[in-house]
Amino acid sequence: MIDTLNLYRHSSDPNLWIYNGYAYNGMPLVWQQGPFIHNYLQRIDETIEGALRQHASIMAVRVDLRLPLQFDWRHHPDWRPVFSRFIASLKAKIKARQAQAVRDGKRFHPTALHFVWTREFGKNGNPHYHCALLLNKQTFRGLGEFSPYSGSLYGMISSAWASALGMEEHLADGLVSIPRKPIYRINRGERYDDLFYRLSYFAKLASKLFGSGNHNFGSSRTSSS
Repeated sequence: MIDTLNLYRHSSDPNLWIYNGYAYNGMPLVWQQGPFIHNYLQRIDETIEGALRQHASIMAVRVDLRLPLQFDWRHHPDWRPVFSRFIASLKAKIKARQAQAVRDGKRFHPTALHFVWTREFGKNGNPHYHCALLLNKQTFRGLGEFSPYSGSLYGMISSAWASALGMEEHLADGLVSIPRKPIYRINRGERYDDLFYRLSYFAKLASKLFGSGNHNFGSSRTSSS
């Protein structure tokens, strides 16, 4: 349940509701990072639920993505849809991996790619992305070898980010970082409090830029807001 007494509208965007609480639907929040954007908490929950409806078990992977220092995001015409390009590239790589497995006569469990992302601005004023990728647990055992050329899940993520930035793979590899405890495995019907707690950080109000058409958050359930 949500304590509606702790809900109030965002001063710059009346479509967003700010929530100052300790839990969401019985799941704990990283309350030290609050207040939170209630709309984003709702979409995180719905995205996890959607992934579990599609797959009996899922693997959620936390990834952080940065822009190169020389990337002038303030004046670059293509920087806004960079995360959309990343997702499109990663989907294509997973699909290609499945097609190759079929040609080789190997078993490959199909997977949808559910995701949640947030864009934040650091103290230097430059943006970076935090994201969670939710996949069929039967498709990948983990991130695999940490090399852009390995063919592992990490390799596909790194290569997809390079493609989104229009860079060579080896140059973009240092722009992908994996935080501590990046993997969560959940079966349908189980609670996912730990994952939601981790991802509630994405919904914090601080470190986001509002106005001027800026999109701070997105998920596979809908486009972005």
